Amino acid sequence: MAEIKINENQWNAVSADEQRKIIDGLRSTGALQPDDVIVGDPSVPEITEETVFAPMWNPLKDLCKAGCDIAAAAALAWCTANTAGVGLAACIAAAELARAECKRRC
Repeated sequence: MAEIKINENQWNAVSADEQRKIIDGLRSTGALQPDDVIVGDPSVPEITEETVFAPMWNPLKDLCKAGCDIAAAAALAWCTANTAGVGLAACIAAAELARAECKRRC
């Protein structure tokens, strides 16, 4: 169980129904695990609409890389179904190298 601490004043300003909605929504997305809780903490700074967060991820780059992995999985399935022996090894090697190149271009 993790305690997710947010500014106490902000959290307490939200109604109990809205708190439950937030918790359920974050659990449904996988951001919170079933046993995680959100608690107010006076030592945590308030977050406003002007708060600037450091970029945590690049969604376009990550989607591109996921596409490379999907294409590589399809290539490996094709290799397995359509080649054998030395040809299979060469096909798998080519698929893996193509995946690496694809990710490099993302």
